[in-house]
Amino acid sequence: MPDRYLASFDTQHVSQEVADVLIIGTGITGLTAAIHAARLGKDVIVCNKAELVDSNTNWAKGGLAAVMAQSDSFDNHVQDTLNAGAGLCDERVVREVVEGAPAGIRFLIECGTRFDRDAAGEIDLGREGGHTQNRILHAHGDATGAEVERALLANAQTFANLRAYKNTFALDLLTEGGRCHGALFMRRNELHVIWANAVILATGGAGQLYRESSNPPVATADGHAMALRAGCILRDMEFMQFHPTLLYVAGLERTLITEALRGYGAYLKNSHGERFMVGRHELAELAPRDVVARNIVHEMHRTGDACAFLDVTHLDQKELKARFPQFVKMCEDAEIDPARSWVPVRPGPHYMLGGVKTDLDGTTNLEGLLVAGEVASTGLHGANRLASNSLIEGLVAGMRAAKNAAKSARNGHKPRVKFEREMRSTHRLDLADMQNSLKGAMWRYLGVERDQHGMTELVRQLERWLKRVGEQERHYPSEWQLENMLIVGLAMAKSAALRTESRGVHYRLDFPNPRAELAGKHVCISLRQEPWLE
Repeated sequence: MPDRYLASFDTQHVSQEVADVLIIGTGITGLTAAIHAARLGKDVIVCNKAELVDSNTNWAKGGLAAVMAQSDSFDNHVQDTLNAGAGLCDERVVREVVEGAPAGIRFLIECGTRFDRDAAGEIDLGREGGHTQNRILHAHGDATGAEVERALLANAQTFANLRAYKNTFALDLLTEGGRCHGALFMRRNELHVIWANAVILATGGAGQLYRESSNPPVATADGHAMALRAGCILRDMEFMQFHPTLLYVAGLERTLITEALRGYGAYLKNSHGERFMVGRHELAELAPRDVVARNIVHEMHRTGDACAFLDVTHLDQKELKARFPQFVKMCEDAEIDPARSWVPVRPGPHYMLGGVKTDLDGTTNLEGLLVAGEVASTGLHGANRLASNSLIEGLVAGMRAAKNAAKSARNGHKPRVKFEREMRSTHRLDLADMQNSLKGAMWRYLGVERDQHGMTELVRQLERWLKRVGEQERHYPSEWQLENMLIVGLAMAKSAALRTESRGVHYRLDFPNPRAELAGKHVCISLRQEPWLE
């Protein structure tokens, strides 16, 4: 992997500004951290590389898991999470997140989030795969993320000490002497430096490294790559969770169909009309996501079909439209009548379980840098994320990272950072073609099923592409973004090759079973060290 990759520049010659806390990313984690840091009286800057609403949060169709009913308990939620995590969860972290979730829900309501309620005015609690209790909060049926994003953005904009910048692409973290001092951005086509006492990375996931992702275009693993280059350790990068049900219609966007629909009673069928999950798992269609995704792929192989199908024809269509308006609209756009026809679905990359090695307070091995949300690896999710645990992690970790960042002493140090990279080629690459090649190779060799031969070929291809990209002079964010994607894809492939077993979402055809000696073992990787087990 390449070292620092920016073309030569000197921070003395670019525009600069200063903040107490700099936050990169405007999903639930970044905005929660920004609001809490602002409440603590800190001068806060939060940046996003596209529009402020562009995040995985805004696209989330599912909900938030929290113990809200008297019939439920923290112990039940903890156990469900541990069961899904397949032996790799940190139970202490799981308990802290689960017990912190109700306070996070109260914070969202305080910020103006409007959750769905029943006839009595109580919050309506649904159920999703892997959960043994009804504990999923939704908003506007299957548009929970958009409602959360709306409320948090509106609240954040009420603070005079909080500046929010859109279309501000983070190129790299600025480090010196084992400390992060800020970040370099491209804003309005010019370089811009923001110095800060503490930097919080909340850049989200990596779904766009693959074809047919449920993630928005911004999910290109930029935070993972920046942290790696800055000297941080990435952990569990072999674990990409594939959501079982993305709409599969030629020419249309691969839109996620919420798991709550199966919780409401939808069936998964193959082209012969068989409910293939019945008899394969005690929870049938509500089995953990990794189980459902693998079984869909198995049925596709067995029947020779390009997809499986979601059947809602037996459900009350009026109630269906009221509860899942986004799903019904999606069907209308695809010219599918859900009352008469099955909806074609197949798995797609959805959530990156691995990330920067950190604790729940966001602390990393680099002083001044905190990491939270999907870009982090805290030990919450293990080898398979329990449905709707991601947004509550963003809430709890965002709050705690903000408090941690607020403790950072003002150091006032602005190092004269200079990056240089030898340019060996000015040959222009076809970025779109290389990006499409990357996405195709990741799906082919590091998809729901993988093996050593495919991962070895993927590493070979990625190293070759990365060398070519690293030799190019670049001028646009898309060029840096592609290199980020290649760097992280390579870290994922190398990590996956080291885990010689199947566990959670990591399923190897050549090692189809878990190995007892790898239970509790994590794969780590850094810029200067090949992956290792710890």
